[in-house]
Amino acid sequence: MLKYYYIDDISKLQCGPFTSNELLRKNISPETIVWRSGMADWAEAGTLQELNFLFDTKAPVPQDRREEQQTPPPIRQQQDKQNPTYNSGQRYQYDDQHKWDGIIPMPKNWLIESILLTIFCCSPISLVGIFYAVKVETLYGKREYEASHEASRKAKLWTLWGIAFLPVIYMLLFILGLLAALLQY
Repeated sequence: MLKYYYIDDISKLQCGPFTSNELLRKNISPETIVWRSGMADWAEAGTLQELNFLFDTKAPVPQDRREEQQTPPPIRQQQDKQNPTYNSGQRYQYDDQHKWDGIIPMPKNWLIESILLTIFCCSPISLVGIFYAVKVETLYGKREYEASHEASRKAKLWTLWGIAFLPVIYMLLFILGLLAALLQY
């Protein structure tokens, strides 16, 4: 029985072994990198004729064949493709040192800080921080890294504004209280 391994498109981790019928439930795309025993190297799933049924609803599901189990070869990095890496500045740079798999770290989303500020300090401004904090993870999941970084920056800004908002309000309430007390006398 042929067993396939594939590289998950999101986590970039090797998964498997799976039969071709089990791959139906894995939602792999034609661009997903796969390997099976008998192959010299990893290849895109769309280039393997025996996996066309995964992407074409008219193709019949094949019967699995028996074959000796082998260990997949290590994943080779494609030299012609540059992968982004995160730089602490505003821009993303490409370099050979970080050619792992194109995944860059997700920026801090400030969600916990915004939620705690909203709950414990009743700061309405931090609600905008929550909005941007949720966008960070959503945009990162869509691989929109620049937009994710910008949403992180805005979430931080609104969260910090929410923190600064409280002392200003408390000072205004204190001054209004003093004025009300002075006007009563």
